[in-house]
Amino acid sequence: MQEAASATSQAELFAIAAAVLGGCSLRGGEGSVIGVIIGAALMQVLQNAITLIDWIPDNIQYAVIGAVIIAGAVSDEGFRRLVLRRRAGAP
Repeated sequence: MQEAASATSQAELFAIAAAVLGGCSLRGGEGSVIGVIIGAALMQVLQNAITLIDWIPDNIQYAVIGAVIIAGAVSDEGFRRLVLRRRAGAP
């Protein structure tokens, strides 16, 4: 039973990271299907790379995925601020 719960939470984490990588805003209302597909492909490549590199422990997968989500959220906020600044006319 523990393995099923772990697999489900891992799938949810990968889905969120794929959506963030694909350009979906964590606030909602933005993003595209193509972007999510590209994000899912990038997450699969990242997961395969972690699996193939023998000296990286499997437990570090969650830390890497968390870092991807944080990086996506930070870049989303930076991009949003840049757009707002340009719309306001400030350099």
